[in-house]
Amino acid sequence: MKKVVFLTFIAMSVLLTIVLMFNPQTAAGSMKPLKAGPGTALPDSVHKMVQRACMDCHADDGNFMAKGKVNFSTWEKYDAEKQASKAKAICKVLTKGSMPQKKWCANNPKDVPTQAEKDMVCRWANSLQK
Repeated sequence: MKKVVFLTFIAMSVLLTIVLMFNPQTAAGSMKPLKAGPGTALPDSVHKMVQRACMDCHADDGNFMAKGKVNFSTWEKYDAEKQASKAKAICKVLTKGSMPQKKWCANNPKDVPTQAEKDMVCRWANSLQK
């Protein structure tokens, strides 16, 4: 009896893991393109990193020049093409290391995006469908 319960628990755990891995709403998971466009919010995983590392400058109350490039406060108002374009640009500057800026990184070392977070953002950016 204990063996059956244990094996059922293992099977359910594996099934849950598979479902979570292929959930199309996660930035790190699915190979299916995500719909972009008005009303489409950033995935939670991307939003957490953006909130921590980008919104000091790239939000309504941020730096004028920075929010001119991308304003995360108005992300959901961007059309699909603009969201996809901005997302790919975000991936590019994160990968190059030009964002966040070095001065900001020096002042906020605990908030600097990790390589895993940069990779996750790039996977999300590449999954967007115009």
